Amino acid sequence: MYSLHPDHPSFYANAFLHAPIGIAIASVHGEWAKVNRALCNMLGYDEDELSSLDYRTIARREDLLIADQLVQDMLEGGSTSCSLEVRYWHKSGRTVWISQHMSLIRDEIGNPQCFYIHFTDMTRQRQSNQLYSVITEHSLDIISFNSPEGVCLYISPAVRYLLGYYPEELVGKQHLDYVHPEDKAYLMGRTYSDTDKITYRYRHADGHYVWFETTMKFIRDAQGKVETTLAIGRDISERIKTEQALENSRRNLAEAQKIASIGSWEWDLLTNDVVWSEELMRICDIEPEVFCGKFEKLVTYIHPDDLDMVLYNIKRAREGQPYNLECRILTSKSTEKYVHIQGIVIYDLHNKPYKMHGTVQDITERQKMQQLLEETIDRYTSLKKYNPDGIISLDRQGYIVSANPAAQTISGYSAQELVQFHFTELLHPDDLIRALAWYEQFLQGEMTEREDLSIKHKNGRFINLLITPAPIIIRQQIVGCYIVVKDITDQKKTDELLRQSEKLSVVGQLAAGVAHEIRNPLTALKGFVKLMMYSEHSFPRYLAIMKEELERIELIVSELLMLSKPQTTNLRCMNLKEVLEEVQALIGTQAIMKNIDIQLDAEGDLFPVYCDPNQIKQVFINFIKNGIEAMNQEGVIRIHLSDDSECFTRVQIIDEGCGIPEDKLPRLGEPFFTTKEGGTGLGLMISQKIIEHHGGTMSIYSQLNVGTTVEVCFPTSDIQLEERRAVRA
Repeated sequence: MYSLHPDHPSFYANAFLHAPIGIAIASVHGEWAKVNRALCNMLGYDEDELSSLDYRTIARREDLLIADQLVQDMLEGGSTSCSLEVRYWHKSGRTVWISQHMSLIRDEIGNPQCFYIHFTDMTRQRQSNQLYSVITEHSLDIISFNSPEGVCLYISPAVRYLLGYYPEELVGKQHLDYVHPEDKAYLMGRTYSDTDKITYRYRHADGHYVWFETTMKFIRDAQGKVETTLAIGRDISERIKTEQALENSRRNLAEAQKIASIGSWEWDLLTNDVVWSEELMRICDIEPEVFCGKFEKLVTYIHPDDLDMVLYNIKRAREGQPYNLECRILTSKSTEKYVHIQGIVIYDLHNKPYKMHGTVQDITERQKMQQLLEETIDRYTSLKKYNPDGIISLDRQGYIVSANPAAQTISGYSAQELVQFHFTELLHPDDLIRALAWYEQFLQGEMTEREDLSIKHKNGRFINLLITPAPIIIRQQIVGCYIVVKDITDQKKTDELLRQSEKLSVVGQLAAGVAHEIRNPLTALKGFVKLMMYSEHSFPRYLAIMKEELERIELIVSELLMLSKPQTTNLRCMNLKEVLEEVQALIGTQAIMKNIDIQLDAEGDLFPVYCDPNQIKQVFINFIKNGIEAMNQEGVIRIHLSDDSECFTRVQIIDEGCGIPEDKLPRLGEPFFTTKEGGTGLGLMISQKIIEHHGGTMSIYSQLNVGTTVEVCFPTSDIQLEERRAVRA
């Protein structure tokens, strides 16, 4: 072991080669002429590789601009040395941060000779600084350095996000000035350890307070005196809210258990000691002061008929099976109650059961409701099964879901066969459109009346049914309907016989009236004929009277023939407005002759009805003609067309005639009753019969010397309803 004297020739060579920092001797143009081992290790190259390289090829381009400027300044005499940081590429490809100190060596006359450069690896320091910067600048927690007195010396940018302050707003300020008054006294009065944690509320920039949990670390100098305090604060507002919510939940759970009649229990399997909650004692009507916490005593409250089941389930639970059952108990007041018991077994470290705990819920009311529900179901089943009328249920699409025995008997199909049908598959083709419209209205909540429909029996014959719907409502929504079905085939036959009998009665009444009306002109004709037979003179004036009487007989016969026409009709969908426009054109000429204006006022363009257009025209011609004849002077007859409802169309014919006495209004429509001279009364009777045959209604309102209103309502065509809704929308 020896040391070299500074005057020894090898001293500086060894110092250069073995120096702990990198050293290079570079030409004034920048080439490294000689490098030491530390610089080679620093950059990953051997000495020959590094000496042959132009350092510009391994330095970062943006750093070279600064280095070249400093070199140029030294060469021009600006300075003899400079320091800078340059990033070099390590041979492995990574970046090496190097602090570089350069000194310019000149000769005796001042000419630049070379550069003597020291290199210090700053990579780790740079990484530490970057890591520190990342932590302080990007941490979601607030990091601060404070004086021992609590004055802020530095605070991280997270304070802007968490508290709304810019860091410079708090630097130099006393932290306690921002602490909630209720927490300030506590923080000032407590003692602190070198590493401590505190919870408090800090004022936000907008005035509200934020809960913080801060970890503090005292940094002491060599003498042990606190020099600074490092504090890391975290916003725990959400945690505080969660804890408060949890506490509220616990209180609410306890209250809910009381409301729901749920008690808890715990059983020590080793000592047989049992602990019950107050609610469980209340369920069993046991006073706390007389409670005996032994298992053997408590099982005596189990109903004797259920005791074996309870003990068996306890045994299974101790073997690892679920403990969940319903049973009856007898309270201390001998009241029988239904309870739901469930529990779990707790095992020790040796996997042996040592404790059970669980809950008991009073389900007496629920059990009563269950029994009531079962009774209700039995009642419904009995009503459906033994009802003499058929009952079927449909879903919203119209498919049959169920059918009672009576429905099976009526249709001839079994219940299994019926549930494969859509209800329209059983209907007579003539009833299909009407039934679909009826069911659609029903599902929309519109009240529908009973309907007469015909269905095809399994044997092929058609039977008449009277159906009554009832909605199936679940959660306030119509999900389908029940259809009560009554076979009225025999009743229909009976009704037809009654109608035939009624017709004969009407025919008899009508024949009497016809005989009376025709006999009068026949008597006159007979007299004139006898007179002419026994006289040799001609009587021209008698011929005119005879012609008049024959025309009256012809009129009566014509109207009698018209009376039978509604029995055969050709119904089709017509726009009632167009029919009325044709009537207006037909009778307009007759009205003009009396200076009467016929006006048609329609509240729309489309009024679809099923009708025989010729018969409907005859009806309105009769009404308008009556109005014209009732008006002795010029005036207006108004025809008003409107919707009476979604399913009916209303026509009003309003004249300005003499009116009809109130006492005669009830008799209008009787055969041969008339209020005008030369009338027979058959016209109104025929019109009323036509209207009824079309499913419509007729009303007459009149006031003397004011006028008469005839109001007719026809059912709207089901096929055109949707079209009309679309047009008016």
